Amino acid sequence: MTNLTFLNFFTDNPWIFIIIGAVLIVIVVLFLLIFLKKKDKKGPKIDDEFISNLLSLLGEVENITDVNVDNGRLKISVNDLDKVNLEGIKAVATSGVFVTGNIIKTLFRLDSETIKKALDARL
Repeated sequence: MTNLTFLNFFTDNPWIFIIIGAVLIVIVVLFLLIFLKKKDKKGPKIDDEFISNLLSLLGEVENITDVNVDNGRLKISVNDLDKVNLEGIKAVATSGVFVTGNIIKTLFRLDSETIKKALDARL
């Protein structure tokens, strides 16, 4: 008798299937968004080609005096700002390139700490 009452509840209230279906669709969409976001975080690699290009844009190794990470931004001190290709750096940077004296600050799509370590290995 209880099973019959349970079945009657669903047959008398068809909107419950719509609600259950909507909840399941939302769960699937959220799962897909989380999965795609994790996949997107991998992004491009910080490889030798990227570091070589960045060093070239900064005026080569001899022009760099210090590399730090400041609030997620890469902070690079250079000897001669005239040797730096600021337009080239703007092309590969995520956000603007800020210059104060001989210090260049910018944010890349890649992890700034990893870029710093790769640059330090070349200095």
